Amino acid sequence: MSTTVVLPGPRRIWLEVKQGVVIDASNSSVAVVTQGRDQTQIIGGTAILRPGHISSEVVSIQKVWIRQADGQESAHDLSDFPVDLRPGHSLALVYGAAEGVEEGEFFAARNMTTGKHNFDKSIHCDRLRPFGLYLPPKFHRKLMKLGLIIGATVGFLLSLFNGLDMEYVFGGLIVGFLISLPVMLVQGAIKQVQGQRLVPELNRHALDLMLSTSQPGTGSNPNV
Repeated sequence: MSTTVVLPGPRRIWLEVKQGVVIDASNSSVAVVTQGRDQTQIIGGTAILRPGHISSEVVSIQKVWIRQADGQESAHDLSDFPVDLRPGHSLALVYGAAEGVEEGEFFAARNMTTGKHNFDKSIHCDRLRPFGLYLPPKFHRKLMKLGLIIGATVGFLLSLFNGLDMEYVFGGLIVGFLISLPVMLVQGAIKQVQGQRLVPELNRHALDLMLSTSQPGTGSNPNV
C-alpha cells in the first residue's frame, strides 16, 4: 500500500516499501573505461589528430535477492545505494514516483537487522524526473514555442502600422526565439536547483516510512 508525501511546491509523491529476507547477495567491481573526444590540431600547416584522453574508474556493483513474507522472490540492484548485508538479514527498499506516474523507482535501502541505511546519491537530473523534481516533459519545447508566439504577435502588431509588412512578423519570430533561449536556460537551472534541494526531504520521508512500516522479525535471524 502506497503512502503519499507532500514536498514544497507542492509536489505529491507516492512511496512504497518492499521488505524481505536476504537470500543471496553479491558484490563485484567493474572497470569502466571512457575516452574523450578526438581533437585536431594544426601544427606547421599540417592537421594532426590527437586521440581523446582515456580515463578509467572502478564501479562497485551490489545485487541482492530477497524473499518477501508472501514467499515472492525478487532481485534488486543496489549499486547506487549499497548497504552492508548478508543472507538472513532483513532488508527494506523504498521506491516511488510523482503522483500520476505508475512505475516507481528504487532509491533507498535499510538493513533492518543492523540498522544501516543508504540513499541513492546519484538521484539527480533525469533520475529526478519520475519524482516530479526535474524539468517537466517538453519543458524546453514549450518555452521556445511560447517565445515564438509572443515574437510573432508583436511582429504582427508592428506590421499593422507599417502596411502589413511581413518582414516585421519574421523579425518578431527571430527576436522571440532569441529571447526564449536565455529565459529557457535560466528557468531550467532554477527548477533543477529547486528539485535537487528537495532530495534530502524526500530521503527523510523514505527513512521514516521504512521505520514505520518495518515488520518486526521479518528476516531477522538470531544466529546472524
